[in-house]
Amino acid sequence: MTSETKSCQSCKAEFSIEPDDFSFYATIHVPPPVWCPQCRLMRRMAWYGYRILYKRKCDFTGEGIITIYHPDLPYKVYKQDVWWSDQWDPKSYGREYDFSRPFFEQYKELMDAVPKAALHTEYTTMVNSEYCNAASFQKNGYLCFKHITGEDSAYTNVALRTKNSLDLAYSSDPELCYEIVNIRRCYETFFSEDCEDCHSVYFSRDLIGCNDCVGCSNLRKKQYCIFNEQFAKEEYRKKFREFDFGSAKNVEELNKRAREFFLKFPRRALHGRNNSNVSGEYIYNSKNAHDVYFVADSENIRYCQLFLKGGTKNSYDFTAFGSSSEWVYEATWTGLNTNNVRFSIWNYRNHDTEYTFGCHGCGNVFGCVGLKSAEYCVFNKQYSKEEYFPLVEKIKKQMDITPFMDRLGREHRYGGQMPVDLCPWTYNETTAYEFSPITKEEALARGFMWRDPDPREYRDATITLPDHIKDIPNTITKEILKCEQCGKNYQIIPMELQFLRRFSFPIPRRCPLCRDRARVKQLNPMATYDRTCMKCNVVIQTSYAPERPEIVYCENCYQQEVA
Repeated sequence: MTSETKSCQSCKAEFSIEPDDFSFYATIHVPPPVWCPQCRLMRRMAWYGYRILYKRKCDFTGEGIITIYHPDLPYKVYKQDVWWSDQWDPKSYGREYDFSRPFFEQYKELMDAVPKAALHTEYTTMVNSEYCNAASFQKNGYLCFKHITGEDSAYTNVALRTKNSLDLAYSSDPELCYEIVNIRRCYETFFSEDCEDCHSVYFSRDLIGCNDCVGCSNLRKKQYCIFNEQFAKEEYRKKFREFDFGSAKNVEELNKRAREFFLKFPRRALHGRNNSNVSGEYIYNSKNAHDVYFVADSENIRYCQLFLKGGTKNSYDFTAFGSSSEWVYEATWTGLNTNNVRFSIWNYRNHDTEYTFGCHGCGNVFGCVGLKSAEYCVFNKQYSKEEYFPLVEKIKKQMDITPFMDRLGREHRYGGQMPVDLCPWTYNETTAYEFSPITKEEALARGFMWRDPDPREYRDATITLPDHIKDIPNTITKEILKCEQCGKNYQIIPMELQFLRRFSFPIPRRCPLCRDRARVKQLNPMATYDRTCMKCNVVIQTSYAPERPEIVYCENCYQQEVA
């Protein structure tokens, strides 16, 4: 079998399907994709709406709830303890399949009818953490997202096992940390990125096993350094006291100085460790993983991203979660011992399912929404085992004969993820916007939806913030602030004020969402480029585009530099 070049049905760009790809598609019995990898990725991430919260009423109890579903959406939304209970029956919404109409047209009607869970958390493990989503085992958490196990933490996005930490992204095991990105096992680490096993570190990047450092880069097992200059302990302490981190102006200037300093030092072509035959970015303990991003402990995968917990095998086009899953294709927010699952959104512990949304613990279901522990269902209607398989095959053939046409006139047949026309979330509410921020006009032109800001969230501030934390009044937690970047209102919570005063850091001038998106922007992109090592000239693949200003080395040259 040879590779084939195809034209993307969405963006018209050419893309290749390799022999190994064809082998995977044949194994799981799906046709080769007709959209390019980038368009497939954007479509999957547009189904990952977890970060924007709204207030509305539970349609079962009438209580006020926090939810990821906008009040204007035509759904019934139930509080989580009701949704997961047996107080209602998802199969009561079951219906016959109409072979005269497109599959996705009917699936949207089912999506609109079946009640949704207000949030997607393991709600029984959440203690005093009502404003969190895609989270579990949180205690006193606030605006924590994609977060497994945390205590007294706030403003987190993709995190594991946090304690007393605020404003962080893509980090694990931080304690008393603030404004960090891609940090592992660090204590009292602030305004820093790409650090491991460090403590008392400020405005630094790519440090391992360091402590008491300010503005440093590419150091290993060092202490008492300021902008990579070594000092004696007492001299370092003296110079450290001269920094005034309590001033917003000083923090901004120091952050700018540090980032200019970082450009003097080489970057590794790929962030990762203990890998074999991999390509992409942020890859750990993986084998035969290609075109992947932020994955760990995985094998034989391609076009996969954002596995907070690893252990995924033999999967393609799989975005978010993972966690001991195998033979998964075109899925978003899926995992927990999942096997042989295709075209899936927010599904856990399933096997042998296709085209499902919010189904859990199910096997052999097709085109279903909101089922739990079900088997042999189509459009939420129960069938016998003998009826199920012939019906599914008949529907698949009909999907090719009667394709669904989306708002841009693109055909959707059997074999691809669900069209975004069915999606509950608009582009600017999703992970797609986090990693690829585009304008409203660009989003609509690509077939996505958009939600304009609510003008009620853009009032004038009730206080003019002093520059220094020492001048902030106790009443700040009752004031309304206005984001300097987007203009949206936000507030300071007591936990946050206590933390900032403890370490003498200024009150943030941007809202939590703008701060979070700025941290995501610090990550390298979900893209790879061909370029050469700037030391030995060997050809490398890296997420640093050739026009970027960073010095990029191959792994061997980089290791020699930081040894």
